[in-house]
Amino acid sequence: MNLRTVMTMRLITLAFFVVAWFPHTAVASEVSVAVVNVSRLQSEAPQVAHVREKIETEFAGRSERILEQQDQIAQLERKLATDRAELSETEAKSLQRDIRSRKLRLENAKEELESDRRLRLSEEMDHLRRVLAEVIADVAKNEKLDIVLEGGVTWASERANITDKVLARMRELDGATK
Repeated sequence: MNLRTVMTMRLITLAFFVVAWFPHTAVASEVSVAVVNVSRLQSEAPQVAHVREKIETEFAGRSERILEQQDQIAQLERKLATDRAELSETEAKSLQRDIRSRKLRLENAKEELESDRRLRLSEEMDHLRRVLAEVIADVAKNEKLDIVLEGGVTWASERANITDKVLARMRELDGATK
């Protein structure tokens, strides 16, 4: 089980005990529970697109250098193929070693770029998850909700689902930051 599943199960258990602990008539009128689809928020919130654009911009220079390296390798391979008859055995082997060496450096650069890109995306998405948690809490307070569940819910009515309200608030925040 991952941490999210464990936390969801704990929230559901807590909600169950809260409902079971108090007399049923008082609980039914006083405890309000809602659900939110965090996966949907993380895919539809406008801030997600901004994060992705920011990461692409941040790594554009390195991506361009990798494309240039690929072009250089392709040129060397074409040169080796077309000029092979004119090259001495030593020159041909030297060019082959150069191509192999460049390919290895290129692969390392690609892996490093992807690793760095994933790390930065993870950092930005962690920040966005904290913002989402704050917005969910804000909407819950405005709606006077006692408990908001974010997963592990088999079914919830539209009335209990606050995802659209949270998404609307995220869009408002996005508009305010522009």
